[in-house]
Amino acid sequence: MTNKPSEPMPRGNIYDAFAKRMFSRVMVFVDFLVHYADPRFVAEIDLKKIKPAPTHYIGKEGDERIVDLVFQCPLKNGIGSLMAVIVFEHQGGSLKKIPQKLHKYISAIWDAETKEKKKVLSAPYFIVLRTAKKPHRGAYPKMSDALPKGCDGKPLGKAVEIEYDVVDLPAWDFDKLVGGAVLRSALGILKKMIEGDGEEFPEAMLPLREISDSEQKVELTKELLQFVDKAFAAHNRRLEAAKMNEAVKPVLKEETQTMIKSYFEERDEIAEARGEAKGKAEGKAEGKAEAVVTFLRARFDRVPKKTEKMIRQMTDPKALDSWVAHAATCQSLDEFTKALR
Repeated sequence: MTNKPSEPMPRGNIYDAFAKRMFSRVMVFVDFLVHYADPRFVAEIDLKKIKPAPTHYIGKEGDERIVDLVFQCPLKNGIGSLMAVIVFEHQGGSLKKIPQKLHKYISAIWDAETKEKKKVLSAPYFIVLRTAKKPHRGAYPKMSDALPKGCDGKPLGKAVEIEYDVVDLPAWDFDKLVGGAVLRSALGILKKMIEGDGEEFPEAMLPLREISDSEQKVELTKELLQFVDKAFAAHNRRLEAAKMNEAVKPVLKEETQTMIKSYFEERDEIAEARGEAKGKAEGKAEGKAEAVVTFLRARFDRVPKKTEKMIRQMTDPKALDSWVAHAATCQSLDEFTKALR
């Protein structure tokens, strides 16, 4: 493993995307509910009937109001459902945006159910899963915190507060993670990659040994490694074969070498394809930039170095197309240069 002496890049979306992908499996979500959610709600749910919420409950396709996971959880008594929402938050700051987000979420769900003329609306249950480096401190933010205050210091208006639970990954001890093999591996990998330098991530993959289905074991191993690879890359590091062997060997044993070989071949193929695509794009942009400079030189004899540098640094094809047209029609270099700003 090689480390470059550079500041890590902020890539919270990598962690959130991985968590969302793992929790989108109903099996993992149910496992998480049973072990980490409020037991009062879990006791009322028919765990065998939990399913992802229909898309019309969470807004039309492309609607960004709800971007977390929503599950419909039928109650054991057969009267209505509990709508469980996992909100993923990879942030080091406060949870101050959560209350307003939850109001939008439940409004969207209830609006859809009202249009369906449901007599009993779903009960909301929100869990904020934080994957930041430090656990949240203090009271959970409320909607009234964002409202103006009166002379007595109390919030004005009658705000409806939505309660929510917070499950804080950094607050857990690694050895105390509970649940099935997939859940413990997913949470363990997140914890190992968020804390420290991530070098101990192979330990988090050990629960996968409990999975009897070999195909599922290989699939999950590969998925976890892909996340580790991306997390390392976000910090200018690279997942090397030796570290991968350390992680895979205890889990897959005889399939280890085949797994490692196929993974790196696939990674190299993807990198090569991306490199070719990037090269073509850069080549195309370079050609258009040259066309802009050529037009200007033909019309005005010379192009200031500063202006030429700005042109050649531009990589947006659409911007360069407009610059080509402007270079052919502008009345002076000053007019052209002003258009670059």
